[in-house]
Amino acid sequence: LSKVTSVPVNDIAEMVKDFRAKFSKSFGTRAKWQQELIVDEYYFDLTCYSLYRTAAVLMPTDYKRRSEWVELLGEEIYKSIATRTTAKKPSKLTESIPVMVQILESFQSNNFVSSYRLGDKNDDFRSGLNIFDSYDDEDIEAGLTINCLISLIRPATLTSSLQIVGEGSRFLPEFVGTTIAAMMRKELGLQVEYETYFVDEEYRPNPKDFFPAEELLQYSIKKK
Repeated sequence: LSKVTSVPVNDIAEMVKDFRAKFSKSFGTRAKWQQELIVDEYYFDLTCYSLYRTAAVLMPTDYKRRSEWVELLGEEIYKSIATRTTAKKPSKLTESIPVMVQILESFQSNNFVSSYRLGDKNDDFRSGLNIFDSYDDEDIEAGLTINCLISLIRPATLTSSLQIVGEGSRFLPEFVGTTIAAMMRKELGLQVEYETYFVDEEYRPNPKDFFPAEELLQYSIKKK
C-alpha cells in the first residue's frame, strides 16, 4: 500500500491500528477472537477490514490505483505460493487448472476458506477439473472472452467484506481472486477481470435476513 500511495509504512500502520480500535467492539460482539494476532481468524478479519478502510481513505476516488494495489497483492501472494507448487507451468488455460487447485488448496490448508468449488454447481460438465476444456483454449486464441466461476465457502474475510458492503462500498478485502488472476496474467499473459458476489443458499421470507456463507468470484478472461 505504501508503494502505491507513497504514504510511509508507519503512518499506514497507525491508520490501520486506529480503525481496528474503533471497530473492535462491533466485530467482537459477532465473533470474538481468542488472541490479538492475525493467526486468529476473527482478529485477521478485523485487521483486513481496517486495512481496506485505510486504503479507501488513502485512495478515495482513485480507482486505478486501488486496482493496481489489489493486483500487487495478488502478485505477491502468487509469488509466495508458486515457490511451493508442484504443478507444471501452464501454457494454456486448461493447463492452469492444476495450478488453480494448488492455489485454492494453499488457502484452504491455511484455514482461509473452509472449502471451495470450481465452476457452476448446477453444471456437471463445466465444473471441478473440467472448468475449462480445449474449446476454451481455442476461444482464447480466437480473441473471445471466457467466463468462469469459483466459489469460496466461509472465507476468513466474510464478515469484513459484508460490513463494507453494508457501508455502501465494493472495495472489499479479497485475496484469493486476485491471486488466481495474477497467476493467469503472469503465466498465460491474459487479461483477467472478476467480480465478487455473496450467496445465501437458504431461502428466507424476509429479504433483510441475508446470511451468506459463500463468496462467488465471477471471472472474465481473454487474450490481451
